[in-house]
Amino acid sequence: MLVSKSTVRITLIIVILIVFLYFFWMVRNALYPFIIGLFLTYLLNPAVCYLERKNIGRLWAIIIIYIILFSVVIIGGSKLLALFIKELQSFALDLPIMIENINKLLIQMQSQYQNSALPYYLRIAIDDNLLLLENEMQDFIGQVVNFIIKIISHSIGLAISPILAFYLLHDWYKIKSELLSFVPSSWRTELILFFRDADTVLGGIIRGQLLVACIIGVFVTIGLYFLQVKFAIIIGILAALFDVIPYFGPIIGASPAVMLAILESPWLTMKVILLFFIIQQIEGNIIHPKIIGENIGLHPLTVIFVVFVGGEVAGIIGMLLGVPVAAIGKVLIRHIVKVLL
Repeated sequence: MLVSKSTVRITLIIVILIVFLYFFWMVRNALYPFIIGLFLTYLLNPAVCYLERKNIGRLWAIIIIYIILFSVVIIGGSKLLALFIKELQSFALDLPIMIENINKLLIQMQSQYQNSALPYYLRIAIDDNLLLLENEMQDFIGQVVNFIIKIISHSIGLAISPILAFYLLHDWYKIKSELLSFVPSSWRTELILFFRDADTVLGGIIRGQLLVACIIGVFVTIGLYFLQVKFAIIIGILAALFDVIPYFGPIIGASPAVMLAILESPWLTMKVILLFFIIQQIEGNIIHPKIIGENIGLHPLTVIFVVFVGGEVAGIIGMLLGVPVAAIGKVLIRHIVKVLL
């Protein structure tokens, strides 16, 4: 039986993609600086292109953007870091009292639960689910700790990310031309279209999600400050970091504030939950659609699925990268099918 050329091409491309994915998976620990560098490149490239349109050379445009960026980071970061350290010291002092209050609350809840008139089978089901929830929370906390340790251990590699981003920005067009030179001439037009679509999708996700996360972090910090919840800055930063995880991130980011409010009073707990609910509604209905819009191009069920898969494969990092990888994969598959069929 004869095999068509299109079938051979599709099979060959699938095999090549699998080999590349396997290779990148094997060296994934060495890729973090390059991933951060690519992230910075997509973040800064629009500003560099804007200065280019103002008749400023690309090299000087990059230098100007870097000077502005580092000035903002140094000036703003020093003030924010001072507040962050102050809250962190306060948190360290209050931690023993908080642990004691949590233990008292748990003992009180356990006493009320044991004295309740719940049927035996219902108690068994509740106990099993609580045990499962406890194990899941321990696993997640372990992943967060490992993620932080991994960031610290890769700090030297992360420090060179701005340098990698500098070279990527400077040689942006040259890199694209080099990649195109390895592609058969019959595919080049489609590859250019793929780069354009992928650039639109990935750039929209990265820049949009970062802006959304910053806005949410500010909203949370201001809201908790007015509600007089302790460690508003720390919780605001955590809320911003976790907000980049679709659907589940806001829930995770709200957890520390809710736990602190529970230790204070039921009324404060209700106000904190209401605050996060309002912020989530504003994000979901106004901020997110306005800033990111349709750039992702994925159905909500697909987003939830890839977040779960990413978390299973690579923990928190997998949850962060799942949506961008899936969005680029969708664009890639669409263009491959267009070329081969």
